[in-house]
Amino acid sequence: MHLGAPAHAENTPVAVADNTSLPLASASASAAPPATTLSPPGADTLRKCELSKLFFLDHYFDLLTYLDARKARLAAFKRDMAARTPPPSSGADVLATFEQEQEAAWRYFCGKERAHLRKRRTRLRLSNFELVRQIGQGGYGQVFLARKRDTDEWCAVKKMNKHLLHRLHEVQHILTERDILTRVGSPWLVKLLYAFQDMESVYLAMEYVPGGDMRTLLNNSGVLRQEHARLYVAEMLTAADQIHRLGYIHRDIKPENFLIDASGHLKLTDFGLSRGKLCAEEIAYLQARLETARQAPLVHRTVKERWQIYQSIQREEVRAFSLVGSPDYMAPEVLQDVGGRGYDHAVDYWSVGCILFECLAGFPPFAAASSDEVWRNVYHWETVLERPVYTGADAEFNFTDEAWDLVTRLLCHAPQRLAKLADVKPHAFFSGLPAQWEQLRADATNPLSRGVTPPFVPRVADPRDTRYFDNFEDPKDMAMYKEVHARQAAHKEKEGASASDGTPGAPRSAFIGFTFKHSGARSGSI
Repeated sequence: MHLGAPAHAENTPVAVADNTSLPLASASASAAPPATTLSPPGADTLRKCELSKLFFLDHYFDLLTYLDARKARLAAFKRDMAARTPPPSSGADVLATFEQEQEAAWRYFCGKERAHLRKRRTRLRLSNFELVRQIGQGGYGQVFLARKRDTDEWCAVKKMNKHLLHRLHEVQHILTERDILTRVGSPWLVKLLYAFQDMESVYLAMEYVPGGDMRTLLNNSGVLRQEHARLYVAEMLTAADQIHRLGYIHRDIKPENFLIDASGHLKLTDFGLSRGKLCAEEIAYLQARLETARQAPLVHRTVKERWQIYQSIQREEVRAFSLVGSPDYMAPEVLQDVGGRGYDHAVDYWSVGCILFECLAGFPPFAAASSDEVWRNVYHWETVLERPVYTGADAEFNFTDEAWDLVTRLLCHAPQRLAKLADVKPHAFFSGLPAQWEQLRADATNPLSRGVTPPFVPRVADPRDTRYFDNFEDPKDMAMYKEVHARQAAHKEKEGASASDGTPGAPRSAFIGFTFKHSGARSGSI
């Protein structure tokens, strides 16, 4: 019955396909079906819906952009050919030669267009990259300096084993990192160039940042001068604000995740823990740490003792791997709320406050002899946090009142914490910045923009120069990764056992929508 049907038609017969007629039951004749309560879609379903929407938007935008560019190239070719008309008095031989040249130019143009089409249709593979050398090692993969063979782009390729990611419950972390990287448009965040996969591994090819990381800079410097710490912390806060603008919490801000680019400025990376929802293994891990912190007695140490312990640990130079981020820089509400729902982006400002303390003191505020003691110190942060006081020749390392006030405004209870860039900018500690916040980094679109020159600018001889990264061909550097290698060996052994007993690995559907090419590669502008 259509909307315009009269009210008395409620019980009139309705014709059906076999030419019989059935009476329409009145509304009072039968009870309405019971309401069905639909459960809300899960995070995986929502991600796939978002990916589907973005896929079609990106597909048609890319297709229309390609067609417009192809039409523009054809129009430019025709204009060029029209400008090459022979002189009016040319003889037959000249005209014949001219026509042959036009035909050759047309064939050359069509060949270039076919090459464009082949490039668009070709699936990206690892063989498209020249892997120069390894520059990083994580809990489930390696990072290589690489050059894309056809475009000569230099990038950092992160290679990760699918089965290991599945076993470690890290698939969602990698998908989150990929999703965030595809949305990055800020010079303060590392950009994604390509994402692709094969049967065994997934790959993220990101822009190569040649200056190493902030951890190496702090290890080599010990303590930073306040004016240098001021600049670096301002850049860290700016980078964190950029990820917050995208609607994410980074949740693993630490010196290792701030890379130093060719101009000496910082870029934030490693967005794998930014999704805000913990898997069962991570929740169990945090619960165990929380129970340990609650029950074990707090070890009272002086500032000097904590500095000495941290220096001894740094001399061992061991690269560690953690399920849920680094406890030295983790906000207490993350530890205390294992469900992952009781905190917001303010936890990232806590982390920056810990780094500020370390820049000026030479050690993190909750440094300890073991990770369990660090967790305990974070849990009892109000008792442990102490302003370092030095006398004699070391008096120059004392915090200024402005610096200590900022530390205490960042390392405090979440409701009182400075947790917005607009609230942090006016703080007295930043009154000595050499430029406005918006002018710290030179604007690439403005040739007159200079930006600030950081205290350290890497000296890189050529694109293959990796002097600011660990040398994975040096046994001494490799020894620093003994814990990571031990974990990987244990997981490979478990993986082999799972394969032999028929335990399924990562499902093929787990990495749907992973492939990505940056806009320059799709349009053929590089």
